[in-house]
Amino acid sequence: MKTNFFRLMLRQMDVQLRMRVLSLWSLGLFITQPVIFSAVAMFLSRAAGNTNPDLIYTVIGGGIMGMWSGLVFTSTFDIRADRREGTLELIVGSPTPLRRVVGFRSLLNILAGSTSMLAAILAAVLIFDYDFSGINLPGVVLSFLLLFFGLWCMGIFLANLLAWSRLSGTFVDLLEIPVALLCGFMYPISVLPGWMQNISTIFPIRWSLEAMRDAMKGMPYNAELLTKWLIALGISLVFLLIARWLDGKVHDHIRITGELHSI
Repeated sequence: MKTNFFRLMLRQMDVQLRMRVLSLWSLGLFITQPVIFSAVAMFLSRAAGNTNPDLIYTVIGGGIMGMWSGLVFTSTFDIRADRREGTLELIVGSPTPLRRVVGFRSLLNILAGSTSMLAAILAAVLIFDYDFSGINLPGVVLSFLLLFFGLWCMGIFLANLLAWSRLSGTFVDLLEIPVALLCGFMYPISVLPGWMQNISTIFPIRWSLEAMRDAMKGMPYNAELLTKWLIALGISLVFLLIARWLDGKVHDHIRITGELHSI
């Protein structure tokens, strides 16, 4: 059983990796777009009189933007391609659960998007000579893992939402920039109006980012950091549970109608 599980995982991730590497559109999402966002942020920072850009928000934030954008569009594009080519019903009707296929796809998409973060860190070290000596390294690593897990849960949720209803695609397409604004990818969340900060509390990315930035500034382990980790983990699990519920709705629908093109 375990052998079949890992064989499926490797094959699915191999297919996803080939699709991402051979697609100029995907490379643009993971590499070109984050570079543009970071460059614009640096120009704006210099125009405001800051000779040295804030690397946590400008450089690292650009990398996170690449991870999020890549996840939103690649995970939803996969489901749309399955629906368009008529393979979505075959996947849902196969012995392998849809949630497992979507989970493997989302995992690889996030791993591919992590190249944006790696490029951001390399730019911070090689170009801006950033010193990481004063950071809380274990806290940064744990925060990044929670960010990774939160993105994965949201990717599964979005993919299942799109499988359940094609009409949700219009809504999903509009998520990229609003979520980036609400979660403060490239600026402190405190600059937002109170009502926008309240809305952003439903996204695990916001809490993981805040914890990671606190740890990068050298914040030691305390109740505030632990609270942000627990909130990020809890909200991520909620998204995962909702995705599991949507997966059940998809299977129920196809058992009744035999197709998924009507929704």
